[in-house]
Amino acid sequence: MNNFVQDLPHSLKVEVSLYIYEERYKKLKFFKDRSPTFISWLCPLLKPQYFADDQYIYLEGDDVKHIFFLIDGLASFVLPSYDNTRYIDIEVGDNFGMTDIIGS
Repeated sequence: MNNFVQDLPHSLKVEVSLYIYEERYKKLKFFKDRSPTFISWLCPLLKPQYFADDQYIYLEGDDVKHIFFLIDGLASFVLPSYDNTRYIDIEVGDNFGMTDIIGS
């Protein structure tokens, strides 16, 4: 699909990409007020991942190499040494991991 879209003229490529990824980018705060060209460039690069309930996405000290966007479900920062007490809840539409990448 991406190869097909890449071969289209620029304006049509943007329009088709926005249509294909509309359900994804409309839910994400990161894309609010971004240009259609930026959205159509970045959305095909996003790779969906699914995590089981109570699964850690990454732990303190891990080398974080990805930025995560929460499209559905629940996620939180927890304190494993305190029975996984949640101290920051991540809402649908939020992203996380960026601070950990920049800070490392």
